[in-house]
Amino acid sequence: MTSRPDVLVIGAGAIGVNCAYWLARAGQEVTLLDGGHVGGGCSHGNAGLVTPCHSLPIPGPGLIGQSLKWMLRNDSPLYIQPRLSPNLWAWLWRFARHCNDPAQRRGLEAMAALNRHVVPLTGELIARHGFDCQYQARGLHYVFATSKGLDKGLRELQLLQSHGIEGERLDRDGMLAREPDLRDDVAGGIFYPGEADLVPDLFVKQVGEVLPELGVKLLEQTAVEGFEVSGGLVRRVKTSAGSLSPGTIVLAAGAWSTSLARRLGIRLALQAGKGYSVTCGSQTGMPRLPLSYSEAKMGITPWRDTVRLAGTMELAGMPRAGRPLKRNRSRVDAIVRAARYLLPGFEVGEIQETWAGLRPLTPDGLPLIGRTGRISNLVVATGHAMLGVTQAVVTGRLVADLVVGNQPEVPLESFSPDRF
Repeated sequence: MTSRPDVLVIGAGAIGVNCAYWLARAGQEVTLLDGGHVGGGCSHGNAGLVTPCHSLPIPGPGLIGQSLKWMLRNDSPLYIQPRLSPNLWAWLWRFARHCNDPAQRRGLEAMAALNRHVVPLTGELIARHGFDCQYQARGLHYVFATSKGLDKGLRELQLLQSHGIEGERLDRDGMLAREPDLRDDVAGGIFYPGEADLVPDLFVKQVGEVLPELGVKLLEQTAVEGFEVSGGLVRRVKTSAGSLSPGTIVLAAGAWSTSLARRLGIRLALQAGKGYSVTCGSQTGMPRLPLSYSEAKMGITPWRDTVRLAGTMELAGMPRAGRPLKRNRSRVDAIVRAARYLLPGFEVGEIQETWAGLRPLTPDGLPLIGRTGRISNLVVATGHAMLGVTQAVVTGRLVADLVVGNQPEVPLESFSPDRF
């Protein structure tokens, strides 16, 4: 028997569950499908930040030279595993073309518009359903170990302020007054008051638990086995649980979106960026607020009973089918080492979890949100990189607007899946 939902959402991470949520709220009959479990992918172990101040796209001026230096060390903030991959080299070429000031400014304008309301939207959703995911709109500290890093951070602050994202400059004494457990020779910092944080796996799980109440059918551990396409439409989706004939498909499968799109004859400009985190118990020596250590490209998020260290970017490709995701121990050690350097009294203690996940990266640092010209009943919602939790709620609302025919409140031209 073939099921005929209005919408099939593929992928049950932060983006997918929010797409399903807002589509159901808009009156659509929704099926949500995932090859694993709700929130079992990249949504599980990230830093849990809802962060408008991360609106600057990843590619920017000077990054190519810095990246070439980092590539020589497999424990650096950015590591590209050498391999013969035409897709990787095509992606890197496009990425390099966006490592300049005009491209970064264009990307910032689009991202700032997308991120403008992410904190209140996320807070409203959590309050509406009484989620206990430790959501706090308490701000974020950027700390800089060097004067060079601080100068770069202040230049970025000026760009963000031109789009309404405010931050407060802190000299060394001001930074230490706010976070007294930092090493005493930091160069300074920036406090961004408009940021929030939450425990990401709890957030995604709790959104998933609400979906059946809205009529969403959830298919976990269900693999997509193929598509039947004719006349520019997906007519049927073959899955391990049977066939589906949805009116619309939302592809929100994170880094796995690339291989699924390829079955539809669509090439998405995505690379899988492996990120790492270490979660340990709460202890003395922790920062009071979420902290981003700029030079090391890592973050520290303290919660009620735990603290999470997260960061690094490794372009090592997708794992082969059926094989677990490999973890590079040197990159885990680098995260812990950076935390201990920045917070001398922080002993890390008993580690509860060491995690790695794949983040979908686009060459220009902007997500892919919108319809494609090749398949008219396909909406793409992926490529959010490290901002999946940040942009989950707003992406879900935008996708629902697209599907039901409403005018999206954020212009989506800059996020078109067909732009590359």
